[in-house]
Amino acid sequence: MKKFIVSLIFALVGYTASAQTEFMITYQMGLPVGETSDYVGAFSGRGMGLEWRYHLTTTPVSFGFSVNWNVLYDKSEDRYVGDGVIADGKQYRTMNIVPILGHAHYYFNKDGILNPYAGVGVGTYYINQRTEFGQWAIVEKNWHFGVAPEVGVIADVSSSLNMLFSVRYNHAFKAGNSIDHSYVGFNIGLVY
Repeated sequence: MKKFIVSLIFALVGYTASAQTEFMITYQMGLPVGETSDYVGAFSGRGMGLEWRYHLTTTPVSFGFSVNWNVLYDKSEDRYVGDGVIADGKQYRTMNIVPILGHAHYYFNKDGILNPYAGVGVGTYYINQRTEFGQWAIVEKNWHFGVAPEVGVIADVSSSLNMLFSVRYNHAFKAGNSIDHSYVGFNIGLVY
């Protein structure tokens, strides 16, 4: 699996020799909102992402694909009620979220030093939700359909390297017995 991922990264970086493609590596922070913040309320600095974008030559639009990994984590002393279980005590709550999205973006100043953009991602979210009580754990794993509107700016640093700053609202719709999950992602990255 490691060889496949490394090969995929090198292949995507190889495509960036063309001026019409970009490859991005991002550090991602997350703030749970909505029902997700009832389960995990703490801001998280645990996340990373890989993204590839193809720019159309005639319009300031790009299409792309991303794979991200965000971890939301919190400790709680609240009573746990769910799945026929009622438990009291210290809980360690973790959500591993893997969004796999297709994207479309519109750029407002394509030739400028600062290039603001707006876009949306659509795809699937794999969410592994884990609640630990001492040696016991309750685990819920689901695939969700989701959307991710985003605004950001790409700043020119050099002819071959740019910086990315963006805010993305991730919303994974209800799946199975799971609730809707949502969080706001704050992303900082490099664009090749």
